[in-house]
Amino acid sequence: MTQENQDLQHYEIQQTAAAIEKLAANPKAFSQAYESFIAGDATGFGAALSQVGISDQCHWVCRFFCQKRCAGVCRKFCPNVAKNEVNAEEILAFAKAVGPLLRDPAFTKRLCEILRSGNVEAWAHEIEGNKLQPYCYQLCIILCLECCREQCHKVCPPNPLITRVANIPIARIDAQGYGHGPDALLTGAVPPDTPSAGVGDHPFGGAVELWGIFNFPTATEYLVEVSSAPGGPYSPILVAPQWGYDSIDPSTGLQNQPPPPVPPDPIQTLGTFEYFRSRSQSGGGDPGWFQINQIQDSDGGRLTSGEKVLLTWPTSAPDGVYYLRLRVRDGAMNTRVSSPQVVRLDNTGPFPLPRPVITLQLQNPDGTLAPLKCGKVRKGGGLILVTVQAYDPNMSAIGVTARGNSGLSVPVVSTTAVPLSKTYNGNVLDQGYVVPTSFLWDPWSDPNIVPCCYLVYVEISDRTIINGYWSGGHANAGWEAIEIAV
Repeated sequence: MTQENQDLQHYEIQQTAAAIEKLAANPKAFSQAYESFIAGDATGFGAALSQVGISDQCHWVCRFFCQKRCAGVCRKFCPNVAKNEVNAEEILAFAKAVGPLLRDPAFTKRLCEILRSGNVEAWAHEIEGNKLQPYCYQLCIILCLECCREQCHKVCPPNPLITRVANIPIARIDAQGYGHGPDALLTGAVPPDTPSAGVGDHPFGGAVELWGIFNFPTATEYLVEVSSAPGGPYSPILVAPQWGYDSIDPSTGLQNQPPPPVPPDPIQTLGTFEYFRSRSQSGGGDPGWFQINQIQDSDGGRLTSGEKVLLTWPTSAPDGVYYLRLRVRDGAMNTRVSSPQVVRLDNTGPFPLPRPVITLQLQNPDGTLAPLKCGKVRKGGGLILVTVQAYDPNMSAIGVTARGNSGLSVPVVSTTAVPLSKTYNGNVLDQGYVVPTSFLWDPWSDPNIVPCCYLVYVEISDRTIINGYWSGGHANAGWEAIEIAV
């Protein structure tokens, strides 16, 4: 498990523990919350949580109730828990037994209703009728937790959600914070993953556009915050005014929406006017909030429904893993918060700076070395020792080539048939040539090498999506000159 996975897992446990600890400190509110949870009463559940100041922790409390209740329910429904070892063979038998049944919506719905009602006899009848006695407890736990999710949907409104980072949907951002193409909107801005070609597992850099949904019909404000750990502390992302435009049909006007400031020269296009304007965050002691009724049409409009461009995040160093949250509140200061969204930033490199290193030395027949800087070498005079150092934590590709006149470019290959050029090829731990690495090169064995003056290049690029696009990421190069003669 990666460190980022562990951090998120611990965050969920810590958030759940903190929420139930606050609720348990008020037994009356705790009882009200549990009774409302059982009844599927969202109003009562929310009121109980508000009493102890955890209205934004609804899902953590509901998850705790689900897990604890299911453990008790399944002990009651399946008192004779099988003692068989749970191994691959046992799990295979379980999958074969329950797989066809779980694909039947009528079966799962019926068993969910039985679990909710507490009808032990009906449950036993289903288990015996389907010959599932060895798997009674396992099936109960799985179904109970799944069915309880529906209960949490009833009592807990959906949280706000960051939906896209630099046009990469969050479903294609992995637990290490890497984004995977293709992008959602700008077709071709980020291509599909091709690790063998150095494409995939992308960090983010430059100006990163963030999208989200509020899931809060009465919301009036939102902010986006960032932290270096999922549990915080979080700080608001503060940005310059965010520009966009409103499209207004001249025949209907703004349809009772607040009018935007009219610029000196509105641009008319195809029956609509594009009014360009900006929106800004709050300042003072509570900075970073945007007014939802100021969101431009180009960013999703003033209504609380639908996906919005939240802001463009001007990312900067230090590089590494960060966590984003979307916070939304209404006029009564009721607040809802999204789960952390992990992202990995890269705004530097490749290394070493200021440029990758390449050195050429002549290895004489007696094994001694002599420097080659714009030197002339002849066949039979020895081999060439090429030493390179070029690396990046998010390396995409490294190329080592000899370039002559008339566009001649020949990959450098060692005497052991190892190409010096390579890609990360899906291994995110491969940073390239982190330390100076040497290879022997026999240019006269390559039929593509002709007598000529050459620049021997080492070039490196990373996988960063910069300003919403991937086109080789950050790149750098170093070179040495040599004349190869016959």
